Amino acid sequence: MKSTSSALVYLLLSATTWATPLEQYTPDLADWTTQNDKAVLNNLKNTDHSPDGVFWIDESDWLPWDGTVYNASEYSRSEFAQKICTGNTIRGLREVFYDNNPFSDIVNPTKAEVDNWHMIAVNHVRAMVGYTEDEYQIQPDKCLHIRAMWSDERMNTRKWDTDDYPGTCLETTNPHCGAGFMPSKEDQQPYLPDDIDECPKLAGSEGIFNSAKSNIPWSIKWARPFCYTLGAEGFWGGHTGPWFHRGRFGWSWWDQIPDDTNSNANLRTKWAGARLTNKYIDPQVTAGDHLVLVENVDPNPRFSSVQCEKANYDLGVEVNNATHCYHTIMDNPDCGKRFMTYVYGLGCACYPVDMDICVPANAANRGTWDFNPRVSSFDGLMIDVENPLWKGRRCDNIQWKTKSGDATQCLEKLMDAQYPDCARNFMTWNSANGGCACYPPEQTSCEKSDTVSDGWGRMTYELMVDPSYEPPTTLPPGTTSSPTTSTDSPTTAPSVSPTKSPVEADTSSPTAGVDCTQSDDDEFLYKVKNNDKVVTKTCGWLANKSKSKKRKICKKTVAHMIEYAPPQVTCKIACNSCHPCYENPKSKWFYKKKKNGEVVLKTCKYLAKNTEKDQLCDDRTATNGGYSGPAVHCPATCGVGSCEA
Repeated sequence: MKSTSSALVYLLLSATTWATPLEQYTPDLADWTTQNDKAVLNNLKNTDHSPDGVFWIDESDWLPWDGTVYNASEYSRSEFAQKICTGNTIRGLREVFYDNNPFSDIVNPTKAEVDNWHMIAVNHVRAMVGYTEDEYQIQPDKCLHIRAMWSDERMNTRKWDTDDYPGTCLETTNPHCGAGFMPSKEDQQPYLPDDIDECPKLAGSEGIFNSAKSNIPWSIKWARPFCYTLGAEGFWGGHTGPWFHRGRFGWSWWDQIPDDTNSNANLRTKWAGARLTNKYIDPQVTAGDHLVLVENVDPNPRFSSVQCEKANYDLGVEVNNATHCYHTIMDNPDCGKRFMTYVYGLGCACYPVDMDICVPANAANRGTWDFNPRVSSFDGLMIDVENPLWKGRRCDNIQWKTKSGDATQCLEKLMDAQYPDCARNFMTWNSANGGCACYPPEQTSCEKSDTVSDGWGRMTYELMVDPSYEPPTTLPPGTTSSPTTSTDSPTTAPSVSPTKSPVEADTSSPTAGVDCTQSDDDEFLYKVKNNDKVVTKTCGWLANKSKSKKRKICKKTVAHMIEYAPPQVTCKIACNSCHPCYENPKSKWFYKKKKNGEVVLKTCKYLAKNTEKDQLCDDRTATNGGYSGPAVHCPATCGVGSCEA
């Protein structure tokens, strides 16, 4: 970490550097509060937003760049990525940061400073491949930053789901939903700076990345999505290309779950300007028929020799190559936009619109694409895909659990399922048949003497703690102990410690010691459309969702009606809300009814912060439209029975 004296030097240098005010490109309306709070202000480990303020990166980990230009044609995909991205860092980035002193206050940088830093950082990456001429220098664009935020609002909120803007991104499986959304000139005005009257809709491209975490400081936050994409796709990848070959950019950062310390910070990128000339020749260009050659799309299939269940090859179109297959599926309203399978030289398959999980099956001579942004860690754990602990070997006591298309999906499935007999230490993926295995807690070592040679397809990985992971601060009632974590022992589980805070949904398993039942046919209130049409879902539908999806639905879907309740009430097992003291901070309770008939609701979070909460808990007992008083919806905050806030 940076010493007090070096921090003082930094402040003095910064004061000199920023004599001229910087331009701000991210809109004032962009809310970065939770990301700033999680990264530094409420973070006990990160000291500031500088490279030396990131607690899990030592100064010695920042490798310098000696000016060598890396020719992408001369390296394999993984070799090239390792030249640019060194572990958790970017080569030479620390020197670039302190040479430029981009943040006048490294604890709380401004939006203008962060925007400027992103320009400096991307141009540094371009310099490492010899892109130093003026035309290769990337520049931030105000309208692109604003348009990226509009797209995020369209995708993640219902703000723009009005009669003036028909349509919605609710329930979509298309990660780029909202990409082309543009408000009217009148509705644009609150977002625009004084020097712009209206943002036009210009040609360009978009990328979506969700490998960053909301609790990573600004100096290095952008590097995780960039490096993960570079490693997965290579220099010529569809998502990688604009980082090197577009002249202007606009970014929007969106905290997916503001109340979750470890939530992903999705990065939506807008790129514009002419495509710059690529100075290097792709050695795989002759294999173009098997690649999706579309900007902002990973050209390579995620799963090789695999197709998902429910593949539909009856599209009525003869395709010529993988790119043609991609466009065919994107233009077909009956095809989901997440998965695609191309049979090399023979055919093209799509999948159901509502399919969000690929159940893999071996299939020769074909590749399957997953167009969702890739995630690098799951439940605080990650693997080094390029460097398995053992190739062709497995540890003792292997426990085969499921099937997956690749090693990262194996980790994702293990973390989602939370198998009680699986420890968070090692895993094995069999590339020959997709088998996915874990190991019991007693498997504490996987030295060569602890392994068995078991076929070329077995890849055994050591599970590593994501260094940006912040352990949860609450445990469900009934939990008597918790695992611990240490940066010196990356194979142990992230630690948690009990507190007296209200119990929130975990969705991993029902609370221990509490009787709880639900029926797959029970219906809960999912949403009410603009035309007042009520949409319900069943507990069986919810139970089949991934762990992260269940958690999101249980936490955010809190509306009541007389006929239907939210999932945390109807589907207690799926939402892990069995305990009588369970409380969701977003749960709403009936506060009052105004003279004009308008019903006023408040949340448990509001109640917890109210100095008169005890009186509100006692006095507000009326009901309205399925909503009860605070004591019913917020038992922990109200101290009902043995519950304690």
